[in-house]
Amino acid sequence: MWLIFFSSLIIVSSLVIFFSGSPYFALFGVLLQALAFSMFLCFYGFPFFGLLIVLIYVGGMLIVFLFSTILCAERFPEIKGFELFIFWFGLSFLFCPLIGSWEPSLLGFSYTAISSELELGEIFGLLGIFTFLVALVLLLALIVVLSLGFEHTKLSLRKL
Repeated sequence: MWLIFFSSLIIVSSLVIFFSGSPYFALFGVLLQALAFSMFLCFYGFPFFGLLIVLIYVGGMLIVFLFSTILCAERFPEIKGFELFIFWFGLSFLFCPLIGSWEPSLLGFSYTAISSELELGEIFGLLGIFTFLVALVLLLALIVVLSLGFEHTKLSLRKL
């Protein structure tokens, strides 16, 4: 049942991103989509990848959406086709319990998938060292790009 809920939340948040003309609602849709997709991965036994999705995708992409929100001059944002969106969202909640009713068993959430991460065995193993090195290289690349990009410019954000 939870997997169907998170799957429908991924689809609904994709529709919010698609139909919103304002970066405010697109920011909300990206956040919902990343959180739902990370929970979807956690239910299938990949909690470390779900955590990486939240940290990298939300941490990186939401900064871009925040800058576009700051630069947006729209005072009252609106979503195009909001009534149709509410209709389909309500319809999905109406038929969501009927979708899984014919299956003999649904996947349940178990804490055994995250037990190795709770003991810090998977995170600080050999793959954890590789992940740390990749994160360090990406951080170094970010610092180099930011220092080269803003070295000679003294412009404000509005003039960009």
